[in-house]
Amino acid sequence: MYDRYTLTLKNDELALTLGVEVSDQYGPIYNAAPTKKLPVITSTQNQKVSFFYWGLMSGWSNNKALSPKLFNLPIQSIQTKATYRRSLGTHRCIIPMDGFYVWKQVAKKKQVPYYFYYADRRVFSVAGLWEENEDADASFIMITKPSNTLVSEYYDDMPAILDASKSRKWLEMDDLKDMEELLSEDQSEELNSHTVSPKIRDIESNDVSLIEQAPASDQHGNYTLFT
Repeated sequence: MYDRYTLTLKNDELALTLGVEVSDQYGPIYNAAPTKKLPVITSTQNQKVSFFYWGLMSGWSNNKALSPKLFNLPIQSIQTKATYRRSLGTHRCIIPMDGFYVWKQVAKKKQVPYYFYYADRRVFSVAGLWEENEDADASFIMITKPSNTLVSEYYDDMPAILDASKSRKWLEMDDLKDMEELLSEDQSEELNSHTVSPKIRDIESNDVSLIEQAPASDQHGNYTLFT
């Protein structure tokens, strides 16, 4: 599952990069996580950054464990479930980021966190869908797809990455077949990665040290030779 990512630009830098209005609500994010209110751009308001909760609130419960099905949406589900296909027509969004974290399973009870990013640290987007909520702000879900050869070594699926031109197409196109073809295109061959601290487990942690390279250690902080 993908439950952590980053967007580390300052407010004015992000506005210039995305070419949209960014309010003072935004600040650099080193540990975006489900249930947090995070920046997205929607197909209906594509000239500004909106702030939605990550995770479809219609499926939230009082359980402490939040199901990956509420914040990761495999592309196969879009193709087979009518509810998501309807959302694809009216409730598309992009999720801007400049990196994401992956937990690589290296042994039965050992996972090591990696940080993926482009060498030039550029901002990119991941395709998403969003939903309106009667009693709270809107929420969104991140679309994933089967991993390419680069990412498959770490995990069996990956975020549906879009570059700048394809992000604009995703927001503006209206043909469902074209949308599915766009999602299937690979945008990640240039990605770099390195091991980071398992401190990203702490949803409240949010500082630059989270993306800095660290010795490979598992989710409990124990150093490991497995990478």
